[in-house]
Amino acid sequence: MISEHPDFHTIFSDPPRWRLINEPLADSAEAALLRDSLLLREVAEGKRGATARLWEAPQSLIVTRKETRFPRFEEACQRLAAEDWPVNIRDSGGTSVPLQPGILNFSLIFPQTEASQYNLDQIYLALCEPIRGALSQLGLQADYGETPGSYCDGRYNLNVDGLKVTGTAQRYRISPPNQRGVRQGVLAQAMLMVEADAEAGTAQVNRFYRLAGNERQFNPAVATSLTRLLPSASKPSGMLTLRLRQLIASEFQQLVQTASS
Repeated sequence: MISEHPDFHTIFSDPPRWRLINEPLADSAEAALLRDSLLLREVAEGKRGATARLWEAPQSLIVTRKETRFPRFEEACQRLAAEDWPVNIRDSGGTSVPLQPGILNFSLIFPQTEASQYNLDQIYLALCEPIRGALSQLGLQADYGETPGSYCDGRYNLNVDGLKVTGTAQRYRISPPNQRGVRQGVLAQAMLMVEADAEAGTAQVNRFYRLAGNERQFNPAVATSLTRLLPSASKPSGMLTLRLRQLIASEFQQLVQTASS
């Protein structure tokens, strides 16, 4: 659990302006991941201001670069691609994760300067508090903390009733010399299980590890989706995810407005 919440609000007030991008379903998981990387590069180079992004991707398994060194990685990729689970590589750490419609991703990409230095905890709170506020609007109390047995586990998971609904990650890009005094760009990412089957996603992650020749396995029972927690809100398909997009955007904009006032 997170016992102390450091102040994170200045993240929303230090940049002169935040832009929120609410994107439709991407054409491919590769394109969706590349979009975050390109935004991070632009921010790090001083060519773009602070940006928040809501996005979804088609069905895919996302792995880290270290996992490409598994002994049967290429064979696993071929097998999974034939089963409509293409494998894509991300630059942030952690473990393999699934992406698919109904998994809503929220990214914060912003600059750090000499005058505005934020630690890991502050960045994760800025990322997660809009999601936590959105869940509260639906009557769900989300708590921070590790979820033993889950893939990509960390202190800044969001858990409801002890079950993981959100995982998080961070990545940095050092800036080249620039006139805006930007030292590095920060990318913080959260994935929220809304309408996708959390247990089936974990099972697919486990399948990748087995096929790729790694013994690591995760417990499908420790994560859940919002449709399991809010069954009455899950019809028709896609409506709950759309509602979460609206709520997260509203909570984020309110935090920015409050911090800037």
